[in-house]
Amino acid sequence: MGSGKTSWSIQHINREKFDNFLYITPFLDEVERIIENTDREFKQPINKGNGKLGAINEMLACQDDIASTHELFKHLDEESRENIKKGHYTLILDEVLNVVEPYDNIRNDDMKLLKDSGCVTVDEDGFVVWNKEKLNYDTKYNDIKILADNRSLIYINQKLLLWRYPPEIFELFDKVYILTYLFEASILKNYFNLYKIDYEQKSISENDGQYELTNYYIPDTSVFLDKINIYDGKLNDNIYQKINGLSVTWFKARINQDGIKQIKKNLYNYFSNIVNAKSDNIMWTTFKDYKAKLKGKGYSSQFVSYNCRSTNKYADTYNLAYCVNVYLHPGITQFFLQRGISINEDLYGLSEMIQWIWRSRIRKGESINIYIPSMRMRNLLIDWMNMNLQYQHKKVS
Repeated sequence: MGSGKTSWSIQHINREKFDNFLYITPFLDEVERIIENTDREFKQPINKGNGKLGAINEMLACQDDIASTHELFKHLDEESRENIKKGHYTLILDEVLNVVEPYDNIRNDDMKLLKDSGCVTVDEDGFVVWNKEKLNYDTKYNDIKILADNRSLIYINQKLLLWRYPPEIFELFDKVYILTYLFEASILKNYFNLYKIDYEQKSISENDGQYELTNYYIPDTSVFLDKINIYDGKLNDNIYQKINGLSVTWFKARINQDGIKQIKKNLYNYFSNIVNAKSDNIMWTTFKDYKAKLKGKGYSSQFVSYNCRSTNKYADTYNLAYCVNVYLHPGITQFFLQRGISINEDLYGLSEMIQWIWRSRIRKGESINIYIPSMRMRNLLIDWMNMNLQYQHKKVS
């Protein structure tokens, strides 16, 4: 984080005069940043009657330079694919894409109905197959039909649907650059390994305002030992927890409702009395479903999603609270395990937390305070700063 990934990409776009670019980023304000800071005439898909997908397909057909969001990139269709291939596009993907995630737009009862009626079946690899001869007309299940036809819908353990991004789309581009930190921790890295998509890791160096790709190296994270002040006091002791404390499962359990109330008291105490924070320098988070249970006077408005990335909106905040314990969704873990791949959950959780922390002023090299009530997450950050994590010592070829 903060190594100049976006600056490098702007510089690269300006240098490569004859390439067609598709720049994909999580947020619209980052789309605007690319449009405003490059020498190219980037276009942004806007719904003018045929939807944003229709707009981006028209732009791809005209071989325009395009800046858009992760969300639209997830919905590229057959027309998009043909035009990307014809246009010899270079993809710059700002932050890793969520290429496997739960699909919640259908009830279990509806899925059972579709299966029992023979409208869908599940193949040996777990993919949902739409049987056209059974139901070949428009219904409320059109989204399921489209996803099934794209081999993007997976049934896990006879009860959970997962959406999967079609891996063949990455093969349509002449070049692909992915801008992220701790790629080793990402679902995308494991997805690339699963589908045998080759990649090479690089780092970025800066010299007199010029950014270059260099051989990959692991940065010295010990430099943050005197810049990230992790709270280590009594507020950590008044919440009884095991290693999974503050996970989604922990928050859901009735037995932990008193613990949730205590965290709310701790947040108020931390911000008001321990760091004497003002609302404009606070940033805090928990899982969205439990925001209402933890918000309190003086800090409620400064909530930032726990997995927030790629935004500079909060670059002046320095009093932080990270009230979650991050694990992969068990359906995603199961998806990869069934295919022989085990994801490092500690590295994944650390990556999500670090990305969130780097929304604050630490990205400018300035010190911050942070309260992390989860014992596991707190120790992961301490180990990371002390260069003690396993990945730090892994030899990178």
